[in-house]
Amino acid sequence: MILFQAFYWDCPQVEGKEGAWWQHIQTKVPELAKIGVTGLWLPPSAKSSHIDSMGYAPYDYYDHGEFNQKGGVNTWFGSKAELRALIQNAHDNGMTVIADAVLNHCDIGDVKERNLLTDKEMMTKYTPESGKFSRDWTNFHPCEYSSKDAGAFYGDLEGYELPDLCHDNPYTYLEVIEYIRWLKDRQDGIGYDGFRYDAVKYFDSWIVQSIQEWQKCFGVVEYWDGNKAAVKDYLDYIRWSASAFDFPLFYALREMCNNPWYDLKMLWGSGINSEFPMHSVTFCDNHDTDRSQPIACDKLLAYAFILTHEGVPCIFWKDYYNYGLALPDTPHGIDRLCQVHRDYSGGGTVLLYSDSHLYIAQRPGYEKQRGLVVVINSDLYSWSGNWVQTKWPNTQFSCIAWSGRDLNQPLDQHSDGGGWTELYAAPRGYAVYVPQ
Repeated sequence: MILFQAFYWDCPQVEGKEGAWWQHIQTKVPELAKIGVTGLWLPPSAKSSHIDSMGYAPYDYYDHGEFNQKGGVNTWFGSKAELRALIQNAHDNGMTVIADAVLNHCDIGDVKERNLLTDKEMMTKYTPESGKFSRDWTNFHPCEYSSKDAGAFYGDLEGYELPDLCHDNPYTYLEVIEYIRWLKDRQDGIGYDGFRYDAVKYFDSWIVQSIQEWQKCFGVVEYWDGNKAAVKDYLDYIRWSASAFDFPLFYALREMCNNPWYDLKMLWGSGINSEFPMHSVTFCDNHDTDRSQPIACDKLLAYAFILTHEGVPCIFWKDYYNYGLALPDTPHGIDRLCQVHRDYSGGGTVLLYSDSHLYIAQRPGYEKQRGLVVVINSDLYSWSGNWVQTKWPNTQFSCIAWSGRDLNQPLDQHSDGGGWTELYAAPRGYAVYVPQ
């Protein structure tokens, strides 16, 4: 699977597609399917308390561009009909579509009310136009069911303190579960296939586990932590019912790309993909990291890694369309690396060689995927390579994807009777060799 994050912060405004983002994505679906993208991750589609919102603070969970409230009928991305048309088009092109499920917190309500436990007034009275999942202070922390949750997500928004939903309240829990069911319903709901769970550090893990074990669909959590042990612990808590975005690997890749003195010996085993590849979604930036802590240099090195290694790689819209890293019809960019992932990246990853500036790994192939060897060279000035023992004796190797400070194609190589061959990559570059 290759996942594509089909948005970034304020994308409708930046690209002049306010109210038309779903239609805009739909025009891209065929070209993405052609290079091997099999999953779309969409932004939160429920309406917030204002139209120009990315959806990360829902107001009416059941208004996805259908009811005239909070500034209009459409969301910033478009209408419910356009969203359903996009999802159907993605399905027709063999893609699954992932909903961004925001289950921890809401946008501000309609009026203030007094919390009878704290004697404090907050905007926690909600009367959504859809008539579904109305809420008051008893649906939030603190209430009679729980005084607090895993951690407060919002402090203050536009002068209003926003508490988190209390899933210990049976009414809240059942409403969340019904909402999840409706999001997947292809007849009366939206038609999503799986979920990305937002900000899971801030609510109890049993919610995710409950949904995943019930729905048995693709799910990935945003547990934002660079500590691999912490991410693994969370996956333990939810009994490995979902995957996790591989933040530990992201931070290692960011160091590799931004810091030419990063020791590539530290790269192997840095992410959860090395131990738990079936539960790792690898990425090179997302809507949040792009704004605060991006990979700023030589990002194709990171894409060469995630698209040749195990895990589910996730491509970021801005990298592909705005930052010019797709490079279609060339061997140098994301387009070709996606095709490499689709056609060659099969089997378990084996480290063949690493030193401070050179990294070489092998995928042996699986079924129709023929296998590959990837070389990453972080040296600023020189081509670099080394002898490695591959699984293929007496075999010709051709480089089918490469980039770096020298765009000349690495020469074909031939292994001896023991599988040994010498493979190279350009300075600050990568090379993907495949057996012929």
